[in-house]
Amino acid sequence: MIKPENFPVFLKGIHIQGFKSFADRVKLELGQGLSVIVGPNGSGKSNVADAVRWVLGEQSAKSLRGAKMEDVIFSGSSQRRQVGMAEVSLIFDNSTGIFPLDFREVTITRRVYRDGESQYLINKALSRLKDIQELFMDTGAGKEGFSIIGQGRVEEILNLKSEERRSLIEEAAGITKFRFRKREALKRLDDTVLNLQRLEDIVQEIEDQLTPLAAQAQVAEQSLALSEEQKRLEILGVVLDVTEVKQKLSAGESNSEKLQSALMSVQAALALKESLTIEDKVNLKHSDETIQRQQNEVFQAEQALNALKHELNLRVERAGYFADQITRLGRERHVDEERLKDVLERIKALEAKQSVLKHTVGKAQQNVMLQEERLSEARRNNGAKEIEQLKTDLFDALSEQSHSSNQLTGTQHTLSSLEQQVRQLEQELLQKEKEHGTLQERHLALEKEQLEIETALQITDKERLRLVDELEKIKRHRQEQQQQVQRLMNQADQTRARLQALQALEDNLEGYQRGVREVMLAKKKGIPAGVGLCGTVAELINVKEDYELALETALGAGLQNIVAESEQAAKAAIHYLKARQLGRATFLPLDVIQGSKISVLPAVQKDPGFVGIALDLISFEEKYRPALASLLGRITVVTDMDAATRVARFSGYKLRIVTLEGDQVHPGGSLSGGSVQRKGGNLLGRSREIESLAETLSRLKNEGRQKEQERAEIEAEQGRIQAVIDQLTQEQREKQEYLVMLRTQFDSATTQIRRFKEDLQIASHRYQGAIEQKAELSLALEGLKDRFEAAEKKSISLREALHKREREAKTAAESLEAVGEHLTQEKIQLAKWEQELSQCLETLDQERLVCKENEASLKLKLQNLEEVQLANSGVDDEKTALIIQLEEQSQSQAAQQFLLMQKRQEREVLATRVLEWEADIQKKREEAHTQEQRLHANELRVARWETEWQTGITRLSEEFSLSWEEAMMYKSVEDRATIGQRIQELKQQIKALGPINQAAIEAYPKLLSRHEFMLNQREDLIEANQTLRQLIAELDKIMMERFAESFNAVNHAFKDVFKELFKGGSAELCLVDPEHLLETGVEIIVQPPGKKQQLLSLLSGGERALTAIALLFALLRVKPSPFCLLDEIEASLDDANVQRFAEYIHRLSHSTQFIVISHRKGTMESADVLYGITMEESGVSKLLSVQLDDRTNRDESA
Repeated sequence: MIKPENFPVFLKGIHIQGFKSFADRVKLELGQGLSVIVGPNGSGKSNVADAVRWVLGEQSAKSLRGAKMEDVIFSGSSQRRQVGMAEVSLIFDNSTGIFPLDFREVTITRRVYRDGESQYLINKALSRLKDIQELFMDTGAGKEGFSIIGQGRVEEILNLKSEERRSLIEEAAGITKFRFRKREALKRLDDTVLNLQRLEDIVQEIEDQLTPLAAQAQVAEQSLALSEEQKRLEILGVVLDVTEVKQKLSAGESNSEKLQSALMSVQAALALKESLTIEDKVNLKHSDETIQRQQNEVFQAEQALNALKHELNLRVERAGYFADQITRLGRERHVDEERLKDVLERIKALEAKQSVLKHTVGKAQQNVMLQEERLSEARRNNGAKEIEQLKTDLFDALSEQSHSSNQLTGTQHTLSSLEQQVRQLEQELLQKEKEHGTLQERHLALEKEQLEIETALQITDKERLRLVDELEKIKRHRQEQQQQVQRLMNQADQTRARLQALQALEDNLEGYQRGVREVMLAKKKGIPAGVGLCGTVAELINVKEDYELALETALGAGLQNIVAESEQAAKAAIHYLKARQLGRATFLPLDVIQGSKISVLPAVQKDPGFVGIALDLISFEEKYRPALASLLGRITVVTDMDAATRVARFSGYKLRIVTLEGDQVHPGGSLSGGSVQRKGGNLLGRSREIESLAETLSRLKNEGRQKEQERAEIEAEQGRIQAVIDQLTQEQREKQEYLVMLRTQFDSATTQIRRFKEDLQIASHRYQGAIEQKAELSLALEGLKDRFEAAEKKSISLREALHKREREAKTAAESLEAVGEHLTQEKIQLAKWEQELSQCLETLDQERLVCKENEASLKLKLQNLEEVQLANSGVDDEKTALIIQLEEQSQSQAAQQFLLMQKRQEREVLATRVLEWEADIQKKREEAHTQEQRLHANELRVARWETEWQTGITRLSEEFSLSWEEAMMYKSVEDRATIGQRIQELKQQIKALGPINQAAIEAYPKLLSRHEFMLNQREDLIEANQTLRQLIAELDKIMMERFAESFNAVNHAFKDVFKELFKGGSAELCLVDPEHLLETGVEIIVQPPGKKQQLLSLLSGGERALTAIALLFALLRVKPSPFCLLDEIEASLDDANVQRFAEYIHRLSHSTQFIVISHRKGTMESADVLYGITMEESGVSKLLSVQLDDRTNRDESA
């Protein structure tokens, strides 16, 4: 027994499912040593080798004997459908750890689906093909190694070019992974050279930017000083505007309180009237329900009336059906009578013809006898009695032959017609039996369905009575929800009014500066000045409520900045404002504005109070990033003032920092903060309040809908149960009608079955008669054939004798010959008449048989007609009874209809009173609506002033980072118009500086630092280039050393194995170019025993195969493969070489696991385990295995 420790790794099993002919899952559980797979040709043995090659990464469908990769999936057979996936798994023992995986067992799996999807798995984890190839690299077990050798591969090894054959030596030398590393190193070397070239271009580009950037930084610092003065004057203008708005706001809020009190008084009166209306509506609902019940009773009476009408119609239809049956049977009886009449006439004509033929035959027989007597007398006188006797015998023989031929032809014709008739009768009989079976099935189905319907009617009636009781209980639980619904509606109306007021402010852009409002209104109206404008910053960003105060502070007046698609659009809007003197606005053109986000120091990020960069705390469309980055990209948001001061110290007081509470730390270290009075008029706050009110309104509506739904659910449940009751009633009526129809169909089917049975008996009788007649004619035909052959032989013999005798007496018999010929013609004519008479008699017998069948059919039709007429008389009695029931039901239905009319009149009185209440309620609602409009108008004014006030405060806080108290310190005696003029002068001075690149102040030192970094990177790449070149040289040296060592070892082993397998001779491997070991080819030189040294192409097929096998064994001796799968490589060897092959492979199996696909006896005898592949089912391979204990015992003793 081979010990497991002798194997570094071995293949424990092959699992195949859906691959080629293996439709079902097949498991080959393998052990160490030699396993042989056998089976007949075409059973799928080689599909096992294809499966192993495929799971190891074979990408060529042609190598797997297919046109495309989907061909490896089982495509179906005559008895099986195709499958959607092929899967093959190889299970390896990894006890020794040869695979660099922390598993004692490694499973390699490959799957492919019909849609082309392919998967590789290692221990059920998805992997890449590259991972599997690297796993088997230099183990000898890959698809490119020598672990899988097929019969074609044996020939391929010998036919390889010398340069290609060296790959076998390289696999044995284990330098595949070094070649792979060399390719990776060359690829990295190319990437390094390319990156170095790119880096040179970047360094040159940076050097070109340094000088102009320094000049831009200087201009930016001058612009910054002028902007500070402009800022002071703008603050003063805002302070004067806010003071005026605050006075208007105080007066508006006082007026709102008075209007709100008046509105609540009107709403209280409205609620009282609505309560009274609800009570009457409930009574009206009760009246509707009573009417509904009465309508149901009327409906049920109508349904019962309709059911009786339907029952009567069914009886009328059934009477019509019986009438049609009577008509049909009468028509069929008439047809049968006419057919019988025709048959009788044909019989009469045939009997007359028979009489004529009998007379003609008798007369002809007398004439023949007279002529024979005359001819006999002439022959006696002539002396040619012998010749005449021969002629007479010949005539008799010819007559017999002609008679037999005519009878044979007529019988064959009759038999052919009869066979055709038998086939027709057989088809008719089969069709009738099929129809009879269908009717029987229909009959049984109708009977079963009747029972099911009757059972269902009983169940339905019980369920309807139960639901009626439940309905009475539900009606007592539906009036408690209305008051709660009304209260929620009032709260929703108040919330809606506030929401509409704020929405109106939003729609009218209240709170925005005049210039901003005018430009955005122009955009809404489609005025050209608004084309290309995206919206204000406040409109384009979304802010969480937690960050709202911080972002309002950070943006300040920037909330009212307008984002434009281009500089041209911004200029057009500015021109519009100037031309019409509509105020001012700030624009952020996306095509020119530059914004960036600061990089946060790690120490700042780690601070517990750090929230983030303001730009990262908002959501917006990506295209607005430059504009928003220019406003928020350099502002840091923290939790509180303590965190703000810590972050400011970390950054060297270079950052603008805003807290979540609205406090600020300015660059340079100045602080601003305190309490913030926030009202609904601020821009971001207004949007949030609108959303909050919308949510509150939605919640109130949902609560109202929920309460209404609870009440509606009670009514719905009541309606549902009532509907179910109505439905059950309707179903009962429909099932009763359907049951009546089923019973009618059942009776009809019963009648049809009886009629079909009778037709079937007639057809069967006719068929049996035709079969018997066919058997008689077949027997007679055989006798006629014997008679015809005997007569033909006799006539030939007599004709030869006659001709001989006539030649002797030709001259003497010339005068008698003419008489004999005439007599012969007469006898032939007599034979024809006799044949015609025989055929006439046969036809007459057939017509008489048809006559009997028609008489039997006519008798059956008359019986059916009597039965239908009897059933029709019973239907008339049923019709009379139904008409009486119909009149009684009509009277009951009329009484129910009168009661319904009375209930409807009572409801009209109640409905009129409800309409009067609703008219009063409508008046009160109009009065409440008028008060709401007044309140709404005042709230709009208050909201607009509040927004203007808050806008000013927000602008001071966000744009200038000042509270109201701090801004009051800027108040002076300067005139408002003078302030505007001075601001314009400062703007002109800033404009005169030209384009300002504010980012240049910080960008210049950054660019300088980047230049230094790129120079360091270039040095690193130059060093990496040199390292890679050194690595490639070292890999070349290792590969040459290993190749030379392995070549010598394989060559030595090849010589030994060749001599052992060939029992003599010599062989060796030679290098084509020994000076260049990395590229040299390998040639094979062989000299079989008893022959001179010769080319491989001149060897016989067996010698070539054995040479390739010797090379394979030599490679395995030098580098044993974990496993080796051989696919019929010994097929071309004779028995002696097969025996030597088997012995040698069994010896190698102590160090290498062999799986051999073979049909040679010598190989099978050496196996430790035999696997049989069979194809019991067409197109589907099946596996059988046999453990050879004797073989195992021999191994253990060895």
